[in-house]
Amino acid sequence: MKRAALATVLAILAWLAPGLGEPLRAEMLTMERPDGSALVHHLDRQSGGSKQGALLLFQGSGCDAVGSDERVIGYGRMLAPERALITIEKYGVGGRIAPAALSDGCTAEYWRGNTLSRRVLDALQVVAWLRRQRWWNGDVVLFGGSEGGAVAAMAAPFVPEARAVIVYSSGIGVPVGELVRMAVPPPVRAEAVRVFAEARRNPAADRRWGGASYAWWADAVDQVPARALLQVGAPILLIHGSRDQFADVATARATRDLLAPKRGRRFTYREYAGYDHFMTDQSGADHRPRVLAEAREWLLRLARR
Repeated sequence: MKRAALATVLAILAWLAPGLGEPLRAEMLTMERPDGSALVHHLDRQSGGSKQGALLLFQGSGCDAVGSDERVIGYGRMLAPERALITIEKYGVGGRIAPAALSDGCTAEYWRGNTLSRRVLDALQVVAWLRRQRWWNGDVVLFGGSEGGAVAAMAAPFVPEARAVIVYSSGIGVPVGELVRMAVPPPVRAEAVRVFAEARRNPAADRRWGGASYAWWADAVDQVPARALLQVGAPILLIHGSRDQFADVATARATRDLLAPKRGRRFTYREYAGYDHFMTDQSGADHRPRVLAEAREWLLRLARR
């Protein structure tokens, strides 16, 4: 039972929606972080053109390479086919890695360096690169699901060019630790409290729980990513299913209650009754195409203003 519950913890912040079957055609680009490690990101110009806006997509949790993830790119193509799509590999992800060099399926560098705060810094470095591109028209949309939604929210105040921010199935309105405690059974809830306290005292990269290192937990557990959106002037769209099994709908409503009074008409909350984390209803029908189509229409209305 405990193993199953811990698997649930891992899934809480993961974006696990199935792929859409389209081939990837992104260009892989590499920069250097201040610590000398490789920061890998991917660019798909889609429609091309001399000038073009961008869509910066943030993947969920885990150490799978985003560059080969058809889910993320597929969503981006549905949401904004006219924009250049940019995705960013997490710390320690990217390139060919021998299986023998992996620990619990990920590199030692990933366990050591991947945190929410690191992902935000990586995003800002990629945005700095974007500002130097002659094809860019100065307009960028930030989009993230699950853990990626937290990254999009936390990065947004530092990107004044943001045209909009879209957060999808992400419980960003409460501390990350509370989000996790709400999603797991009572015995694991008690264990989570102990683990979070230990991680705060000793954010060790070689200690792990629920699919993340203590370094990740120490950085994330007390964060309320939605608070960052109070500093964002761009329009914000929050999408959530009422039956979300990994990020309880109460966490999305907490974001709504935080932002709606202060952002007014620049904040839109869409709660889909009966849909789960993957926008699937109780009969198993997949409603992601409808949800993304409605998000695209929201973006297009912004462009017409």
